[in-house]
Amino acid sequence: MTAKLEDHNGLETVTVDAMSTSFYIAVNDCMTANWKEIIVDWIKYVEREWSRFNSGNEISRLNQLKAGEEAAVSPPLFDLLSIAEAYRNKTNGYFSPYLLPQMEFHGYTRSFPFLTSTHVTEQIPAVHPLGTSPLSLTKHTSVVKHLSDGQLDLGGIAKGYAVQAAANWLKINGAAAGVVDGGGDMAVWSTGEKEWKISIAHPYQTELDIAQFRIKNGAIATSNIIYRKWHQGEKEKHHLLNGVTGQPVENGIIQATAISETCTDA
Repeated sequence: MTAKLEDHNGLETVTVDAMSTSFYIAVNDCMTANWKEIIVDWIKYVEREWSRFNSGNEISRLNQLKAGEEAAVSPPLFDLLSIAEAYRNKTNGYFSPYLLPQMEFHGYTRSFPFLTSTHVTEQIPAVHPLGTSPLSLTKHTSVVKHLSDGQLDLGGIAKGYAVQAAANWLKINGAAAGVVDGGGDMAVWSTGEKEWKISIAHPYQTELDIAQFRIKNGAIATSNIIYRKWHQGEKEKHHLLNGVTGQPVENGIIQATAISETCTDA
């Protein structure tokens, strides 16, 4: 975990292991008695249906479509695909949800943890060009049409979306203050009286804190190139890819923290 929450006593809590991390949810005054069951079911749903490592789920069915074929998806997945495509355009392609072939090329073919991987192919697949999309999203129908090459790996944005959707539902159902923490990617809220204290861990010495933030309402997400890394032959690889080149990012940055209005954005 790269971020941790402090000052959260006196709240109703639930934890669930999913998406190769531990989720922690704490709220006060939720009006729905079985809120814990609902939130846990939602997180498990995202893990089951949106992971590229599960066969027969929503993502795998989309990735198996041939050019010209279409399929209806759940409203949440349609919403997430729309957001991901918007961020691909907003970042000029540096973020992309269509990097599954490149992830597999670099050896990220199974769920963590693992230390080594083998080569899948000799040449890295070309990234999908900016300005076009391999998917066509038909609004008001939740129908997705596959147009060309490009397979989905939603990765971190799916976890961020899951965290924010859970937080939104809890707020709507009366929780005046709360936190949804997905392994350090978290959304927090309050009526203004509660202030959340969040610490950021050192990337190499995780027992040490290198920063602290105080937030009443908002979201935070931290990622680094240490936690998910492996060796492919003699080369060290990590899970953060440049969406323009398809290669692991090499920019001298070991860890970054983003603070934003929503965890999906962060």
